[in-house]
Amino acid sequence: MILPTIFTKYKTGLVLSGGAVKGFAHLGVLKALREKKMLPDVISGVSAGAIVGALFADGFEPEEILELFKKKKFFSLVKFKMAEMGFLNMADMEKLLKNNLKATTFEELKIPLFIAATNIKTAQTTYFHEGNLMRALLASSSIPVLFKPVVIDGEFYLDGGITDNLPISPLRGKCRQMIGVHVNPVGMASEIDGIMTLAIRSFHMSITANIPEKSKELKYFIEPVRLRDYSYFDLSKTNEIFELGYQEALRVLNA
Repeated sequence: MILPTIFTKYKTGLVLSGGAVKGFAHLGVLKALREKKMLPDVISGVSAGAIVGALFADGFEPEEILELFKKKKFFSLVKFKMAEMGFLNMADMEKLLKNNLKATTFEELKIPLFIAATNIKTAQTTYFHEGNLMRALLASSSIPVLFKPVVIDGEFYLDGGITDNLPISPLRGKCRQMIGVHVNPVGMASEIDGIMTLAIRSFHMSITANIPEKSKELKYFIEPVRLRDYSYFDLSKTNEIFELGYQEALRVLNA
């Protein structure tokens, strides 16, 4: 869907889903958008998509973000530690982001950004757009049961994908065109390689039902279907995942 320019604030909005390591496909999409001169004027992201969106909005190139995370093993970024409402915390992930993000608030980013997180009490999605950037990123990425909820202004938040894994809502009516990237195609799993994969696969199976309907609002919908064959945590495949996102984006944008 394309809206008339006079009624919109932004030309191009980019919506990025969650997906753990599969989120590296977002970086390939950004590379394709750069080549096609279609980079976004505003971004809305959730979980892995929020992290990619924040780093890109802060001025990082897609390839730089890829290298940043390849230097770290995913499991070195989360701590297996019993917590009151979750088994893991993300202290090292927070440290990595703090050490690399120049912006500490949404207002300091070079591109406007919305981050989706789920308010546990209200069971509604909150779309953060101002204030503390780090707290919103951690809240958006806190998968239920696996990670501790994040407290923001006295409210408990978990992964935004619980209630909105393709956060179009904050961009609706504000963009001449929207591009959406969904990196969680659900098909036959080639392998369930541990409890983390089982938990996240079950989580994403439960939140993808409304994606086809939401995709109708987008000018371009990019969903690399081959990602269903990849693990959520296997960092040895990051280059392949990046390339899948890049190639699928080119295919969709050139259609």
